[in-house]
Amino acid sequence: MFFLFLAVALCLASPNPALAQPFDLMVPDEQTGDSLSTELRRIQSIERDIQLERLTQRPHKFDALVEIGNLRLEQGRLEEAQRFFEQALEIQPDNMRANEGLAAVFLRQGRFSDTKAIYDRLTLLYPLSDKLRENLERVRSRLNSVAEIGVRLHEDNAGQTEFVSSLEAYFPSFTYPKLSARYRLETWAYEDRNLDETTDSRILSGTFEYSLDHRTRVAATFAPERFSDVDTVNGYSFQGVTGNGQLNLAAFAGHGSYKENLETARRLLSEDYATLTVFGDLHEQTRIQQSFTTGDISDGNARRRFDTEILHYIKRRGIPFLSLQLKLSQASFENQLAADGAAYPYWAPRDFRGAELVAGWERAVGSNWWWGFDTRLISNSWRDTSPETRRESGLGMTLHASYRFDTGRLHAEFGNTLRDFTRERMLGVYGSFDF
Repeated sequence: MFFLFLAVALCLASPNPALAQPFDLMVPDEQTGDSLSTELRRIQSIERDIQLERLTQRPHKFDALVEIGNLRLEQGRLEEAQRFFEQALEIQPDNMRANEGLAAVFLRQGRFSDTKAIYDRLTLLYPLSDKLRENLERVRSRLNSVAEIGVRLHEDNAGQTEFVSSLEAYFPSFTYPKLSARYRLETWAYEDRNLDETTDSRILSGTFEYSLDHRTRVAATFAPERFSDVDTVNGYSFQGVTGNGQLNLAAFAGHGSYKENLETARRLLSEDYATLTVFGDLHEQTRIQQSFTTGDISDGNARRRFDTEILHYIKRRGIPFLSLQLKLSQASFENQLAADGAAYPYWAPRDFRGAELVAGWERAVGSNWWWGFDTRLISNSWRDTSPETRRESGLGMTLHASYRFDTGRLHAEFGNTLRDFTRERMLGVYGSFDF
């Protein structure tokens, strides 16, 4: 009896192949003959091979590296972003997106010389890229102290001449990288040859800007303006801009002189103004901007203005060479006559509507020179003290040339505009220098 009990116990304790593999039977292997599971494994193997093939193909791998680099940059993981951009540049050393991504990493790390080196190299590779030049100017202004000087002359056939000269200096703070200062000295002179009179003013302004992050900045400006060394208008303004890259918001508010002509300057008219602007890229070749401005003038009048701008680039070989810009504006003053019935010393239309289409073209000459021209078609309509609507059309052209060197650039432009009632000419010369 004992031996029978022992035999039964040994049989129960011994491993039984049929009972030891219960879960393996639920997932058949390739020898089971299960056609469905075999086909599923083949499909999974094919998908895996496709994914591996996509990762090993250079174009797909490059795009993935740049996209991940941009994502890490947005997340603030700068070291990881740098690694991905550098891997992308091993595949395409001259690619603009990867180079700009790496430059953005270096800029946020405070490696200013490395950032400038990348943009200087990109300028040689893509001399006609408007977007690159815009980014370069923005980055250059944060890498070095910069001095800017300029003069602008504007005159019309009605005997009015306006001359503006400016000297500006920009100082980034390397102790506090998010803080910068800008100082500007501007002189303004207005001459009415019909009256043989001239008035002038001088503005010495200081602006302090603080960057909360790479997309959000705030600034404050104090700008007292002295007229003919006698009277002063204490101007000031506050500015801010923020956004996510695709959609951005800018706001401006302040107080300043209202210099529309000789008479408004003589009366020391001033204005409290505010502007709200929304702008963003519809896609990589089209940008749109919408602005609303309101102002209260010290003589009791008020103005409102809407502006819409649409800018589109036409590319050739991946580089913008022709730009089309549409500008639409609508403006109106609250009053056309003062309380005593007298006319204001400036034009105050009730309903001004303007449209301007600008086509721009430019061409590089070597790696340092470029030149171009803009043509403008103008159509305006308005109503003022008379009830009927008046209209005018016009045609204008501006020629410009620029030269870029290692520590700055020079720029000159000349414009001429013909309208039904006036003819205007403009000449400007500007220069910026790192120091």
